[in-house]
Amino acid sequence: MFVFSRVVDSDEVKKRDGATISNMSSPGNEENQGEPLISVARRSIYRKWWFWVIAVPFWLFVALLIYRLPFVLEQEKTQEVVAQIHAQKLTLADVMGENLPPPPDPAQVDATVEGIDANGNGIRDDVELAIFKKYPNEAKIRAAELQYAKALQMELTQVFNSETWVAVAQKRGQGFGCVFDALDGNTDYSKKVTEVEDLVRNTKDRKQKYSNLDAYRTSFKVLSGQDCDVGT
Repeated sequence: MFVFSRVVDSDEVKKRDGATISNMSSPGNEENQGEPLISVARRSIYRKWWFWVIAVPFWLFVALLIYRLPFVLEQEKTQEVVAQIHAQKLTLADVMGENLPPPPDPAQVDATVEGIDANGNGIRDDVELAIFKKYPNEAKIRAAELQYAKALQMELTQVFNSETWVAVAQKRGQGFGCVFDALDGNTDYSKKVTEVEDLVRNTKDRKQKYSNLDAYRTSFKVLSGQDCDVGT
């Protein structure tokens, strides 16, 4: 029995192996058919007119939401702060000194525009104590000056746009009117107004903050009704 062997040269092996590799990587190979088909499907969707009819308005709507979001958030914040401003009122306990704060640390009293308000009544502690010191037995004048000081403090701490400026200006107008009423329209009322303003705007930074409010000034209606929060 004879066994014949064939000597295969290297060129034939390379041709055969090359054909095998080509067949494995051809688009017809089952293992690689998925990716090209998905790509073709996506391209066909993009060519459909109804896809763009849906996609374009959707992305325009998303872009509008992103553009409007800061304005919506600021409007919500404005409405909240305006409501807080109008809700703040001087109380009889404030006028009678039932919750007077301790003297503030001299190193901290003018360190910031806001200052120190340890008892949380909206009046800076050094201003509140100064008013009580000057008018220990004149509750009517004390109440008027405290209310005006409370409004001036809001100018420095709660105004960030025209809407909040208007709300504080209305409260300041009531405080001003209360000082006028406390002195029965006497010409000395202007001295009392200036007295409180000098107490509240007593540093360079506070005066500058007040000056910066000009950017928000606009017309507004004066609030009707009684000016004084507390009748004494």
